Amino acid sequence: MNDEASNAVAASHDEALHWPTPPFFGAAPVPAYAHARDCVVELVNGRILSAELLGFDPDTGGITVAVAGEATAHHLGLDSVRTLRLRWPLQMVRDEGAIHAVGGETAPAAEERPFAVRFHDGTTLTGHTLGFVRDAHGLFLYMTNGGPQQVQRCFIPTQQIDEVQIGPLLGETLAHSGVVSNEVLAAALDKQARMREQKLGEQFVDHGIVAPEELKQALQMQKRRPSMKLGDILMETGFISPGQLTVALGFQANNRQRRLGDILIEMGAVTMRQVQMAMSQKLGIPFVDAGLFRLNPLALELVTPSFAFRHQVLALLRLGESLVVAVENPLAMDFAQELRFLTKLTIVPVIANPKELRARIAREYAHIEPVETAGGHDGGDAQIREGQRGADLVRVNVEDLTSELARQASSSRQTTEESEPEPRVTDNTLVRLVNKIIMDAHAQGASDIHIESNIGNTSTRIRFRKDGDLEDYLELQPAYRSALVSRIKIMAGLDISEHRHSQDGKIAFSRFGGVPIELRVVIVPTANNLEDVVLRILGGTEPLPLDKLGFSERDLGELTRMVSRSYGLILVCGPTGSGKTTTLHSVLHHINRPDLKIWTAEDPVEITQPGLRQVQIHAGIGWTFAAAMRTFLRADPDVIMVGEMRDVETTKIGIEASLTGHLVFSTLHTNSAAESVVRLLDLGMDPFNFADALIGILSQRLARKLCTRCRKAHVAEDKELQVLAQEYCAGTKLDPATVVARWHETYTRDGQLLLHEAVGCEACTGGYKGRIGVYELLSGTPHVKDLIRARGSVPLVQEAAMEGGMRLLHQDAIEKALSGVIDLASARAASS
Repeated sequence: MNDEASNAVAASHDEALHWPTPPFFGAAPVPAYAHARDCVVELVNGRILSAELLGFDPDTGGITVAVAGEATAHHLGLDSVRTLRLRWPLQMVRDEGAIHAVGGETAPAAEERPFAVRFHDGTTLTGHTLGFVRDAHGLFLYMTNGGPQQVQRCFIPTQQIDEVQIGPLLGETLAHSGVVSNEVLAAALDKQARMREQKLGEQFVDHGIVAPEELKQALQMQKRRPSMKLGDILMETGFISPGQLTVALGFQANNRQRRLGDILIEMGAVTMRQVQMAMSQKLGIPFVDAGLFRLNPLALELVTPSFAFRHQVLALLRLGESLVVAVENPLAMDFAQELRFLTKLTIVPVIANPKELRARIAREYAHIEPVETAGGHDGGDAQIREGQRGADLVRVNVEDLTSELARQASSSRQTTEESEPEPRVTDNTLVRLVNKIIMDAHAQGASDIHIESNIGNTSTRIRFRKDGDLEDYLELQPAYRSALVSRIKIMAGLDISEHRHSQDGKIAFSRFGGVPIELRVVIVPTANNLEDVVLRILGGTEPLPLDKLGFSERDLGELTRMVSRSYGLILVCGPTGSGKTTTLHSVLHHINRPDLKIWTAEDPVEITQPGLRQVQIHAGIGWTFAAAMRTFLRADPDVIMVGEMRDVETTKIGIEASLTGHLVFSTLHTNSAAESVVRLLDLGMDPFNFADALIGILSQRLARKLCTRCRKAHVAEDKELQVLAQEYCAGTKLDPATVVARWHETYTRDGQLLLHEAVGCEACTGGYKGRIGVYELLSGTPHVKDLIRARGSVPLVQEAAMEGGMRLLHQDAIEKALSGVIDLASARAASS
């Protein structure tokens, strides 16, 4: 038989058997003479059948076999089958084409891994496998059979599995590395065996979580439990030590909601890239660049926006009957079966950086709008329903929507005597336009949306604030300015009949557009009975690690020391939009431990994180910062963060709390750290209490970062450096010549001191991408505290702080320019 016929035979065998292959593997053709259906079936009752496999379809829950010497076929339910093995060895081949098709890095070499399957009766099946596939029906193993990449296929139904271990056992690894003795390991294994004898329900009773819903959820999680644990993978690849894993598991035991990978990253044991590299290497799954990957639009539309946002999954392309999707962690895909049902395709995961994945999902689905469906609510909002397929989605852009509005306005003028018809705020096109504006702002990384109404026939101007600067987005015909504002009021639950007073509200946008973000809404009455709108995007923000905020080595060490104190006052100052809240939440994230009770009072709550008890301020009903602070002090806090010290009462309570054993954080709207001291004294604070309470004051601004892809460097000339040094030393006792000499020692590359300029490319906006903090950190040194008690002036406090090591805002900005992070224009704009 020729090769084509052989391939046909192999295909027919696999199609009839419904037998999967591991991700990114293929099977060599089965020869025509092969007895490919010969199998061995081990039943739960201990009987072993040597048979021919006639039918194998887990979806229908059964196996059909013809037993040698018997005339009739047997249909066996999966609950009666212990294992099913196909006798004929199969040659596995790495599918390099599929790996390259998804843009993955070079495929790791296929390697055998030990496995152990514990059955419910307490027995164990062990061996080595080249790969595995696990779904709701059971575990498919590809047991090595002597030859290179030659396997025997084995299937174990889910009903029979108690536990699966792929890779070396954790206990063996710990004993082999000397972390634990053999005696300790034996005792631990004995305890584990005794716990296994206890019923699952009894274990939940012992731990006090025996609600029926929790039990059902736990049973489902047990069925979907990953076949390989992340900690074992990281140890096996050498990224972490057994000791580090033990410490991380200890932290996780105190807070089961935290993922092991996140804990290890926070410990500094691994980076996110290392975690994903380990999974890629050990599971044979490629790592893709979600930000730059050229995905297939047809594949993208197979997954609805709401599903993609909720599960953080991005469809990349379709390969035959498989859909390749990018996820953060392929070991935690509890949605895989649902996605398989929705798409009718086999789901093949690849790994992507979570930050890039989140941004790409937002960017791609900003161009997709749901079609209006009958029975929608809330003024005709387009509803995205789960299970809606790609045919129900259409790609639109903002120009299409504004053109449609123009046609509707023109049609209205022809059918009414009014010269300026008032559009309805429930018009489907207007509803979709508002959703589109918000989705585009989120996808482009904007922090704010500004809607500016103008008098007469002047268009309404819509702008986005991106990286601190406003950019034009759209000009909307004047006929729709009132309807646009009213639509936003409806979404925020505000009074659409009120036009004389300002209004504040919040929009939970997931109710309207599928993107899980919130927006803070401010309606501002302007001249000529018009109204402006500013929407701040709050959702999707996570606290950054302290070392990612742009602190110098000295400031990072000093700030870390400050926040490790058990009581005292730490302030962060700067104008609105300078990143104070982001910094405070990064600090709280750094100290957030199970043994600390942390209360926050915020207006609004922009960043959320597990472990914090966060309170939203409502001044209109008397729930002010001061009222929240008084309540916190009765609620046994360790750490208190108050959004802003804007009045005398809040400030006094904060200082008193910091003197009575609490660590207090807050913000101020002042221009510099030294000015903050004088401002609080001017508010009437007792200088002795304030001096005793103060740990430190951080002043900050945000500067635009240069795009690292297109920035242009030039050698700094001596004259240019002299001018820069004079600017650096202004208002201080520093010597410019000494400063230039230090710069040459610190920032010289290949014998040259470089400065960089913005250029611009497709990956950035005008040569800039993102922002970074510029800081000055005042420490509460004895000299500074003496000046506070003596009500010293701003220059005296600043001089004392610099003697203690503080670097001024403009000095930090200039040094960031010398390091190539920002340009001089951004440095001067941020610190002026």
